[in-house]
Amino acid sequence: MEIIHLSFSFLILFSFIIYTNANSSDCIYTIYVQTANIPLAGTSSKISIFIGDSYNDELPINNLKDWGLAGSGGNYFRVGETNLFAGKGPCLRGPICRLIIVLSGYDNWYCDSIEITTVALGKSCTQKHFAVKQWLDVNKGSALILQDECVSEDDSAPLSSLRNGY
Repeated sequence: MEIIHLSFSFLILFSFIIYTNANSSDCIYTIYVQTANIPLAGTSSKISIFIGDSYNDELPINNLKDWGLAGSGGNYFRVGETNLFAGKGPCLRGPICRLIIVLSGYDNWYCDSIEITTVALGKSCTQKHFAVKQWLDVNKGSALILQDECVSEDDSAPLSSLRNGY
């Protein structure tokens, strides 16, 4: 329990430091990535994510390790571990509802879940949890996962059902 409290305190401090260097249109993003606790689930490959909203705004994070709290040289995505990443970027117009995960490298990875929290001055804090629970397998051509939970403004169907599978 002390480790969780210490991690949370460190996250608040880290967010404050980043925030003091941010401009008024920037948001602070914290991203928790859970690798499954099953054999061979970990990876040393490059992980990129793209987060989006229902307005089709998107924030690319080309190498998640660059946002890692242990530095870009840290040992991330190990079996059964949760890693914390944080950084600043332009605010999206709406809440996060879409996630694209791309694995670039030579080994596979089982992503259990990704949770993203967004904070900014004068805006409500938002949080989105994606229960991914899938293998990204470079050898089988499935090194990309799209989770689209956005709802169109015309009806309550997810946008993914309106895009012919994209």
